[in-house]
Amino acid sequence: MQSMDPETETQETGGKSSSGVGLQTELQHLYEKAFDMSDRDARAAKAMADEIYSRAEAAGDFYWQALSRYLAGFCLYNVSEYDSAMQEFEHGDQIAQTHDLPALVVKFRNGYGAIFERLGRYHQAVEQFAEGLKRAREMGLKSDAAHFLVNMGEVCLLMGDTAQALAFELEAEGYVVQLPDERRFAIDVYYNLGEAQARSGLMEEAERSYRRSLEAATTCENMISQVEARVRLGSILASRGHDIEGLGVIKEALRLCRSCGFPLQEAASLIALGHIEQNMGRFADAARDYQAAVDVAKGHKMGDLLPSALEALSAAKAAMGSFEEAYQCLRQSVEAGRAWSSSEAARTLAEVSIGDRLEKARREADLERARREGLESANERLRIVTRIGRRLTQSLEPDDILLRMWSELSATIDLQWLAFGIYNPESGEIEFPGWIESGVLQAASSVFVNDESSLAALCVREKRVLYYSTSDEARSALRETSLIALKATSHRAVPEKAETMAFLPLFREDDIIGVLTVQSVKDHAYSDEIVEMLEAVASFCAIAVENAMIMIRLNEMNQMISGEKEQVEKAALASSWLAEHDSLTGLSNRRFLQRVLDENIRLAVLQDQTIAVFFVDIDDFKRINDTYGHDTGDQTLIAVGKRLLAVFREGDYVARVGGDEFVVVAPGVKHVVGISSMADKLVEAFNEPFAIGKHSISITISVGVAIFPDHGHTSQELIGRADEAMYLIKRTGKGAWRMWSAF
Repeated sequence: MQSMDPETETQETGGKSSSGVGLQTELQHLYEKAFDMSDRDARAAKAMADEIYSRAEAAGDFYWQALSRYLAGFCLYNVSEYDSAMQEFEHGDQIAQTHDLPALVVKFRNGYGAIFERLGRYHQAVEQFAEGLKRAREMGLKSDAAHFLVNMGEVCLLMGDTAQALAFELEAEGYVVQLPDERRFAIDVYYNLGEAQARSGLMEEAERSYRRSLEAATTCENMISQVEARVRLGSILASRGHDIEGLGVIKEALRLCRSCGFPLQEAASLIALGHIEQNMGRFADAARDYQAAVDVAKGHKMGDLLPSALEALSAAKAAMGSFEEAYQCLRQSVEAGRAWSSSEAARTLAEVSIGDRLEKARREADLERARREGLESANERLRIVTRIGRRLTQSLEPDDILLRMWSELSATIDLQWLAFGIYNPESGEIEFPGWIESGVLQAASSVFVNDESSLAALCVREKRVLYYSTSDEARSALRETSLIALKATSHRAVPEKAETMAFLPLFREDDIIGVLTVQSVKDHAYSDEIVEMLEAVASFCAIAVENAMIMIRLNEMNQMISGEKEQVEKAALASSWLAEHDSLTGLSNRRFLQRVLDENIRLAVLQDQTIAVFFVDIDDFKRINDTYGHDTGDQTLIAVGKRLLAVFREGDYVARVGGDEFVVVAPGVKHVVGISSMADKLVEAFNEPFAIGKHSISITISVGVAIFPDHGHTSQELIGRADEAMYLIKRTGKGAWRMWSAF
């Protein structure tokens, strides 16, 4: 807290015109009034100082001209207009030196020092205060010497020399009794003494000093000093565990400085308020107050407060998990410290002290970006696996299965060769219906499971994933001097050598039924995450391979039993859809839907997303069967499935889970309003009749809706509660939808 001597010394006469006693008395009275007002209404006090100057100039009174500029400079200092304040001090100092007013020349050392201190130019501030203290002692100016001691202590605090600061302030305290008429002096002494004691860990002593400063400021009605004392007292209270009391004290300080228009104190109050809120875990409130402090500090060029305000904002952002924003704030703090510090040593010290925190913030920001990218990458891999699974289980032809798999995987990973083999345990042969090289389907081939030179055979024998990031690793596994990328026939060599190879076993429950291989000409082409994704793809490939095996056996049976061809084909189709699909509509069945919903729930937890589940039941479906027959009823179910697919998005999942019951899973819905809109659209979509054969059939649907995570955390809970909501619609009025509720 800057200490300014409010009293005027015995009037000097050197070089000034003598003014009348009456005028001097008036100017003295006006000066004291303006000084008392300077901390409550600095603008009004500045106007009174200008009036003193004008009247003194008219009377040729140089003393009062110079002293009025001293007062005007501190009025502008109080509202943080430092350039204008410096101009007033220089003007008054020039008058004092020109007209031989040494006592006033001493005072202006105090004004210069205050400005330099506020701008962070501590070396220059120390020079001015030290020069003023020396002259004041030589001239016997007790009041001025006391104020210089206070200000020297404050600069020492800012420079980090707590022991020296405490020594200056204790010496200054001795003047309190010697200057009984200077009530404001006690404010400054006890405030800065409290600062030094707090820095020294003497918290109880510091609290007593701040309370003395506040008491003296309240007695003098000194608003700025009340604010500053309250801010420090509130911080001390919070440090001693009295957070709520400390917040109350600082909020009152903030109210006072805003009502009086003191931006410097407002910024300091906001920073102190944010510190307490952050310690209480109220990070959003702290960030808001720190940001307000940054705005005030920038607007009023507060070089000493801006870096600390930005650093505090950085800490709050980091606590909230916003590491990128935290890093940027810390960078701005360093840049602000460089810009405002006039000392190269101070700049270096600031950079060293903040270097570790800046590096930590950078690492945390990088980790946060990596985490987000990892989640997005995992999400993309899940979408790829789901898409491949859909496409593979829709095909029974081995070549088509391969081409579908290539289409999806080659767009995602570096891929040169792709193949799957079907293992026949009776013959010991692994048959490759075909394999793909660079997008081109190659001829079928085979290899025996006991072939020691085949990695595919090794994978089937050991029933585990084999992954090699280089060809040398693969050779070591085979103990061979040469290696064929895909061991198909013993007489054909592959023109390009594979480097990265993955062989993944295909299982039907515990039985191995084949092998999947993906290979690249690049070494280390696949990360652990890619291999994990390929394992999931292998699960779907196993289903497709099993379907293909059924088809192969059916084809063999067709050659033997032509008369039973139609029944065999139906059996094959039934087998191919048993695991995941409804044979009538081609939609997913309940089993597949629950698995997909469980996967989406796990993903939604990671990404904090919402999933909507719609349970759809056709109203009075029995009437359609009774009126038009079961064939028409089946065609109606197929048409209903197609309309549901048309209503929902491409990424949504539609399944038939019962006779006339369907369930739709819609992941990633943003809010309840969007879910309501989807439900309205769904019900309205069935206003248009269905053209089934020669019949125009009008139907309505009843829809129940459940939301993750509000209504359940598992697929069974969500589907069950959507079902409950649907039955409520059935009882209260059909052809509508209802959201599930516990009440």
